[in-house]
Amino acid sequence: MNGAAVAEKLRALRAAAPFRALDEPELQLVAEHARLRAFSAGEVILAAGTVADALFVEADGSVFVAGRPAPPVFDAPGLLFGLAATADYVSGPEGFRALVLAKPHVFTIARECPEFVVGLRNLLDGGLP
Repeated sequence: MNGAAVAEKLRALRAAAPFRALDEPELQLVAEHARLRAFSAGEVILAAGTVADALFVEADGSVFVAGRPAPPVFDAPGLLFGLAATADYVSGPEGFRALVLAKPHVFTIARECPEFVVGLRNLLDGGLP
């Protein structure tokens, strides 16, 4: 992984509520497992009725769900509880770049970093980002 990609991943993680409580070695570990993925403008990222198998963390661009901005970290309810998305998550006009964390990695992070679980819970409760 090149230095620019690592820096982008770490920047996105530090800006995302569930990851803010993690220390630097923990963030480095998460960054190693996160994959950067680009979505073109108007692309459906997560279709309504489907269950997420990954957690998405905004790196750049925007996403809309039901015509409103999506949170910078989504879709924890689908990933954690098997709840289907109620509307399409669609990338904004400038596209969207995300860190994508596969379900097994999210569960490993949750098991190893209790602060991450608190951050996810705050997201689910509508807490501030």
